[in-house]
Amino acid sequence: MRAMSDSAGDPSPSGGAGSVRLPLAIAVAATLLLALCALLAVRLGGVLATASVERRLEVARLTATVQYLDEVLTMSANLAAHSGEDRWRQRYEAHVAPLDQAIAALRAISPSLFDREMGADTDAANRRLVAMETRALELVGRGHHGEAAQVLDSDAYAADKALYAAGNRRAQQALAELVATEQADARRSMAWAVAATLLVTVLASGAWVVLARRSREERVRADLALAQATRAAAEAANRLKTQFVANTSHELRTPLTAILGYAELLADPTYAERHRADACATITRNGEHLLQVINDLLDMSKIEAGGVVIETVPTDPALIVEDVVSLMRVRASSKGLELERSFAGPLPRSVPTDPMRLRQILLNLVGNAIKFTADGGVEVQVAFDQATVPGALRIVVRDHGIGMDAAQIARLFVPFSQAEDSTERRFGGTGLGLAISKRYAQLLGGDIDVRSTPGQGSEFTLRLPVVLPEPVEWWQPDAAGLSQMQQHRALAVARTQELPQLDGLRILLAEDGRDNRRLVVHCLEQAGAEVVAVENGRLAVEHLLAPDQPGVDLVLMDMQMPELDGYRATHRLREHGVRVPIVALTANAMSTDRERCLGAGCDDYLTKPIDRALLLRTCVLWTSERLVAKV
Repeated sequence: MRAMSDSAGDPSPSGGAGSVRLPLAIAVAATLLLALCALLAVRLGGVLATASVERRLEVARLTATVQYLDEVLTMSANLAAHSGEDRWRQRYEAHVAPLDQAIAALRAISPSLFDREMGADTDAANRRLVAMETRALELVGRGHHGEAAQVLDSDAYAADKALYAAGNRRAQQALAELVATEQADARRSMAWAVAATLLVTVLASGAWVVLARRSREERVRADLALAQATRAAAEAANRLKTQFVANTSHELRTPLTAILGYAELLADPTYAERHRADACATITRNGEHLLQVINDLLDMSKIEAGGVVIETVPTDPALIVEDVVSLMRVRASSKGLELERSFAGPLPRSVPTDPMRLRQILLNLVGNAIKFTADGGVEVQVAFDQATVPGALRIVVRDHGIGMDAAQIARLFVPFSQAEDSTERRFGGTGLGLAISKRYAQLLGGDIDVRSTPGQGSEFTLRLPVVLPEPVEWWQPDAAGLSQMQQHRALAVARTQELPQLDGLRILLAEDGRDNRRLVVHCLEQAGAEVVAVENGRLAVEHLLAPDQPGVDLVLMDMQMPELDGYRATHRLREHGVRVPIVALTANAMSTDRERCLGAGCDDYLTKPIDRALLLRTCVLWTSERLVAKV
């Protein structure tokens, strides 16, 4: 029944930097302490305030609940006794348990205080009340509601009721005062926390003021040093840029001089016929050199932009080295140099790497060695280190050239620079070859190391870690085996380089450059194609959309043209439902240019200068079905 029927429950910069370091440490420590104090104060205040408010509200709620339920029980018992209706007895019994729970919750707040204030007399009065109410309800249940009313109307019941109510009020008042005391304690704790926070704030502020005063002079000196360093760096960058522009201008003008000069000689009718083949070869050689300079610039631009894609395919390292040595031996022989290669131990027949990048690295390293060697020779040594995990392909290029000191080696792989100005004047070059090789080696997972002695020569070591696929086929390369492999590959290359024929094809060429237009038309007509040439994208669109014009099998579209460029022309053709293959033919050679052309609706992408064989093979690729149909 009521909880009172039980007795009480159980209770529940060196010098300058040194002058700043100590104030800085104090300021930082004080700031951290300030942050900690503020955090603790906020946390403590929040917890204490929340807890005290919650306890106060809980006491008020429970007190009101006990008073309400006590009155409900008294009223229900009296109504049951005087009316004899059983529903009042049921209501009485329904509210007994909630009252017991509310009183138990009040006792749980402070059991000792609650029981002390209630007192033994109150507890005894509660037991007597429980007994009298129980007796009255039993009489009601037997139909003697008159006797039940006498029990509840007796003076004894009224006296115990008053005694119990007084004790209950004392306990509730004591609990309310306890909660109020806790709130006062919480406010005092908050006051102490705020005071401590203010004290630490003063300390931190003082430390930062001292630090600001001490560091002002250091900051001024640092700003001055930074300004001087920035000015020096800007001057160095300007010198480097000017130097690079001068070198690049030299590298571009040198082959252009030969190209323009020999082209003028070929146009001279008095120029001897026996010299014309040499003149054409000179123009071709210098044009290829000019293209290599431009490709180096584009390669470095793509590397810096992160646009280089590495393709890993099975590659025979011995054959790559043999190809490079065979190609560069002509250049070495022209300078009276010996170019040799050797294989230190067996090599795997196949390693997973990018053959094009590996070949370019070796061409740069060997070409650089030949360039800076006047007497003696250049040696290329190849080995595979099986003792490391993973294994590593190691290719060493040694020369007997001018050599370098430590300062020159430090500048060796910096783009647009060479070892020194005199080197650039004596040997020429943009200073990009080794920088590109270094970046490619790193993209392949390896690196290039350099050892050099001034006047004695240099040694460049390319090391590429590789994981060999199982099973591994090893062999000891020799001259006979390499020669046979080269012959087989040369035959295969020759077969692939046979110029295809375009007999029966009708091709539309949109090209605004007159010379390029004539060149492409000549290449296509020589292969048997019928060519319609227009000067811009607008004319190309008009021709393809004209109902009275015969159809074409392929469109070669320059992308930079007046009136209507190739991008918009291609897009407009695709909007009108033209499904003829369109191949972009452009001088824009960056990786993003290919994506832009394909995004405009082109089916393929070719760059200028024009590779005749590649141009014809591309035409066959996109018109093979039409060729078969016409046959």
